[in-house]
Amino acid sequence: MNPPEPTIAIQPPPLEAPLPEKLDFKTLFEALLRRPQALVYRLAEPNHGATWRFAMMAILSIVLFGFVLGCFAKNEQLWAAPAKVTAGLLFSGLICFPSLYIFATLAGARVSISQLAACLTGALALAGLLLLGFAPAVWIFAESTDSLGFMGTLAVGSWIVAVFFSLRFLKSVIFATGGTQKGPLLIWSIVFLLVTLQMTTSLRPILGRSEKKFLTQEKKFFLQHWNDTFGSSLNQKTPLPEPQQIPAAEENPSRGGKNPFNE
Repeated sequence: MNPPEPTIAIQPPPLEAPLPEKLDFKTLFEALLRRPQALVYRLAEPNHGATWRFAMMAILSIVLFGFVLGCFAKNEQLWAAPAKVTAGLLFSGLICFPSLYIFATLAGARVSISQLAACLTGALALAGLLLLGFAPAVWIFAESTDSLGFMGTLAVGSWIVAVFFSLRFLKSVIFATGGTQKGPLLIWSIVFLLVTLQMTTSLRPILGRSEKKFLTQEKKFFLQHWNDTFGSSLNQKTPLPEPQQIPAAEENPSRGGKNPFNE
């Protein structure tokens, strides 16, 4: 008869320490990545001071990413692209916040407006930090290619990945505050993504350059704009229309040509 095998005591994993009383930038960054639920509960407390820190993280990260995009065309785009990208993203978050509160309530979440505002700002900060992580790779292509289509695909692809993880954070916010339904947040996520993508067209040019310099007044859907510029390059010039050829008989009637006024 074989002797019984020795039993190995399995110890439970150690409990994570609560978030520190002072939420500095490093603590907020690590909490966004590793402990989103603990951060959500902490943001429910008054005077947490995280909202303005999240806003600073988001603005700084997006400005730097916009500067990298401006390196593609250089010149005035070095300051115009960061300004447009930052303003467009902050404006998108602002106009979509009321609908986020409505859809979060429909999902069953019991979250206050101030808490949800801090969480949305945190989601934008997370998206900005992820874009900042993509910035070195984007800069390499900005300095080595002149394809507007490829650079636009690279920039939009980076933004979609960043939005995916920021929306996953908002999902943890909804379920940590009592939400039980995914549908309302999914609808809001689609609306928010479409708004940000349309901003890339409304605030154009961001990558290339235009005679309008800062903004254009032409209305265009973002899919149509992408289709028009996908195959173009940075240095491509729009061909001028050929001058209309006037028949010799009509060009100078005094040379024997037919003059319609003498008929």
